[in-house]
Amino acid sequence: MSRYLLLMRGDQSSFVGRSEEEQKAIIADYIDYADELDKKAKMLYGDGCSYHSVLLKGDEVKQDPFVYTDKQLSGFYMIEAENDEEAQSLAKECPALKHGESVEVVKLGH
Repeated sequence: MSRYLLLMRGDQSSFVGRSEEEQKAIIADYIDYADELDKKAKMLYGDGCSYHSVLLKGDEVKQDPFVYTDKQLSGFYMIEAENDEEAQSLAKECPALKHGESVEVVKLGH
């Protein structure tokens, strides 16, 4: 078994601009997805990300460099999968893809 990160990225302005009812429905999709991963014994951890971040590069410090861009990290799941193909298959079920976001699959370790 290998561990993978599923990194969800997308412009959060579309989420913020939705009604509270729509936001709750979207969040419920993510909870259901996490529950399914858990039932398959694939879920290790996951969480949403704050809108705010700091990017450090050398001596440079940038506040919120990706806010309201498609590069903004919106959340992640850490999963276990037998191989890259299974990890990608599980990622294809991620609700982020239904909400206009991307999902990056990153294998952990060397």
